[in-house]
Parts: sequence; structure tokens; C-alpha cells
Amino acid sequence: METPEINVLQAQVDGKNLLGLIRGYQQANFLYQAFTTGIFEYLTSEPQNLEEIAVKMGCQTDRMRFFLNALTAMELAAKEGEQYRITPLAQTYLCRDSRFYLGDLMNMEFSLKQGSAWGMMGSWLKGDSKEEGHNPQEIFQASFVRAMAQGVLSDNSVVQTAELISRHPCFAEARNILDLGGGHGLFPMALQRKKPDLKITIFDLPQVKEVSQEYKEAFGGAVDFHPGNFYEDELPGNQDIILAFDILHPVEPAKKEKVFARVYRALRPGGYLFYKLWFLDDARTKPRRAALFAVKCKITNSHSHVYTSREAIEMLEKIGFEVENILPVGDNSTTMLVARKI
Repeated sequence: METPEINVLQAQVDGKNLLGLIRGYQQANFLYQAFTTGIFEYLTSEPQNLEEIAVKMGCQTDRMRFFLNALTAMELAAKEGEQYRITPLAQTYLCRDSRFYLGDLMNMEFSLKQGSAWGMMGSWLKGDSKEEGHNPQEIFQASFVRAMAQGVLSDNSVVQTAELISRHPCFAEARNILDLGGGHGLFPMALQRKKPDLKITIFDLPQVKEVSQEYKEAFGGAVDFHPGNFYEDELPGNQDIILAFDILHPVEPAKKEKVFARVYRALRPGGYLFYKLWFLDDARTKPRRAALFAVKCKITNSHSHVYTSREAIEMLEKIGFEVENILPVGDNSTTMLVARKI
């Protein structure tokens, strides 16, 4: 029997995905550094001469040519001879006057603090790192809430989530919706477009009201803001639906349980909780986004615990909810639990 020939110049495992991660880092850094130059506020939908753009930005023309060519390669600029214009992609997401602007999200993802958290991983594994803990008053500032809004607007999850909820039988009879830690309020405002008589209340920290008002004015929602801290304060009662989206990641289970006990008390009998999060699978290895986030939370706060779907269901049932359904949202990294107060 002949031994199969092995090509010593070809690995037996395809490394394309790993190479994509490594090389993607360079592209992401270029994108962010380009963004910080302000270039997307200078490019227009009408082609401009290279020299004109360079003069406006106070830059050297020969260097600007290399820069704009690279932006063209990234499909963020378009080149016509020696003229350049902005592409619809960049105009939609990287220009400050667009309602889908991603600037705050970019700044958050590329901040020194984000990098330092991952930079602590080696010392954290050996038990030598210093924890930052979880301070909601410090974390949930206006720029953070805007970043969260920009993320859900760009991935279309607002529309997808509203569609899922509006198809549930409870939505037809609902009058009062509370968005717990809702910040920008985009999710209930999307539901209000489907049912204009909905009374929406956003419950969040007082400093978040500024951003809530911004999005209320931008998207025309009729939204009330109730200031409070859900770790400490009771919630406004008689709610038909409570939304708990992308919150309570970095805290220990005991604190989560206390918050959801308040949710239970705030719902009327038969009311519904829609709980959306990056839940892990039972092996705690999928989805990738949740597994990475679980590590990052642990590095800065040893008490943090990212739930699996099973753990979240057990917690809700312990409080008194009946979990009716588990729904994938968007790219399946996010899951929504549908639970009724019984």
C-alpha cells in the first residue's frame, strides 16, 4: 500500500481565517486613523481635485495622493482621474451629519482603555492584574450610549427585533412598554411606528437622558424618560411589555436576579419580558462574540458572568417567569428570550 504524498509546502489545515484576522487588524487601524484625520468631513459626493482636498486639510499633496488611493482601495473613496469623491458607504456611516454615523462606536472600539483591557490578559491569566470593577455611573456616559445606538442602527437589528416582537400576540393588546436601561430608545420607538398609541418609558441613569432626547428628536418618537438605577430602584409598574436588551453583561448572577425580580414586579399579570443578549451555548464557546466578551469582562471584573441561554432561562423561571420561546436575532450571535409573568 502506497503512502499518500504530502506536500511539505502546503499546510494540512487551511489558515485563511486566521490570516484574515491578522491582516484585518492593519486595515482596521488604517480605517480608524483615517477617520481621526477628519477626511470624511472634507470629501464630498461631487469629485474634487487632489490639490483642493490637500489644501483644505492643510496636508501635502504628494502624501495625500497615497492616502486617498488607499481609501479608494477600501471603497471609502472613489477615484476619477486625479479627482476623488466620497462613496455612499463612507457618507452613510462616517460623516457626522448622517443619522447612521458610527463615530462614537469607532472611538469606543479603538480607545486606549479597550486596548489596555486586552493588554492585561497575560497578567490576568497569572492572577497579577488589577481589576477595574463595574461602575455604571462611570461607564454609561453619553458617548457610550451613542456608540450603542450606532451599532444597532448599522446592523439593522432595530428593525429585525421590532418585527419579531410585533408578531407576538401580546403586542396587539399592549399599551405600556418599558425599555430597561434603554438609553437611546430606538427599539421601543421602532415598535411605536408599528403602533402609534404605545406609551413608551425609558428607564436609565439620569446622565443618559441627554442622548435619549437626541434620538427622540431625530426619529420622532413620543418617549418618556424615567431616571433611575435598576440595581437599586424599583421600576414604574403596570407594564405590558418590558424590554431588557444588551444589559447586565458584566455583573454577577445575584445582581442580575435582583434586577429581574424588579422587572417581574413591574409587569402586570400576563405581561411579557423580551430579554435580548449575546447568550453563550452550554459549552461556553459559541457564539464567538459572546465568548470573547466573557473573557474581556472577566479581565476587568472577576465577578462578571455572561449567561448561557440555559442559565438565563433557569434564572427567569426561578423568579416566576414562564419562558415561552428562544429567538435568534440577526446573525445568530444574539438571542432573545420571550418570557411571560405568571
